Amino acid sequence: MTIATIEYRGYELRAYSHQEFPLHRDPYAKGARRFSSVVRIESMQPGNVKPRRYGTVYAETDPTNAIDAIDLAMEYGKDIVDGKVHANEL
Repeated sequence: MTIATIEYRGYELRAYSHQEFPLHRDPYAKGARRFSSVVRIESMQPGNVKPRRYGTVYAETDPTNAIDAIDLAMEYGKDIVDGKVHANEL
């Protein structure tokens, strides 16, 4: 698994995605495959600040592949850093 990493306004954002299976998490069940993602925000400044993790909330649609899920997680993380979104940590 690759964990995407970017630097944004003095923070390091890391995102990863995972696939969620429909119907009781059965990988052989019929139905659309959905992806979920998590973004981790860590300060670039040295100190005792613990990294924060957030589950990505999708406003319009669920991503259909891992790349889209990671892209949406990075945008969500940027919105958290900018103060546009007040999210609850995992």
